[in-house]
Amino acid sequence: MFDFSFAEMMLAGVVALIVLGPERLPIVARKTGEWVGKIQRLAANVKSELASNAQIAEFNQVKTDLTHAAENIKHDLQDFGKHIQKQTDEISSEILPAWERLPEQKTPADFGMNEMEQSLSVADSGSLKNMSWQIKSLRKQAMTRKRDMRPRYRPTPKLRSRR
Repeated sequence: MFDFSFAEMMLAGVVALIVLGPERLPIVARKTGEWVGKIQRLAANVKSELASNAQIAEFNQVKTDLTHAAENIKHDLQDFGKHIQKQTDEISSEILPAWERLPEQKTPADFGMNEMEQSLSVADSGSLKNMSWQIKSLRKQAMTRKRDMRPRYRPTPKLRSRR
């Protein structure tokens, strides 16, 4: 706080000794020390309260910023919801009934069944019985493909040694 050199403090001590005398100087020094301590504690308390008030003010500012941001986000979400609702209302008025939205139905001709029927109709009934093992259903074909894709178990031969 104040810059006192050692010489200045000695001069003040000598003046106090002369003015107060040796009997009252220790009592005055003790009281002066108590008052200086109280003043320092008071200054420290004032500083800490100002710092806490500054922190509280800063926290309040952050709180208001966050509440404004939350309100802006809420407002934006409401606008977006209204926009989506508007678009769904426009689309729902243009949507076709479910039976009109169905995909086009497949016919046996799409799977090449007409060619099989023609080749079967040309063949006589005796050869049809013989060819029936060659004609597989789609399910059997799928099962065959699935079976062929599986890794096969191939046991390794175990070699035995004689002793």
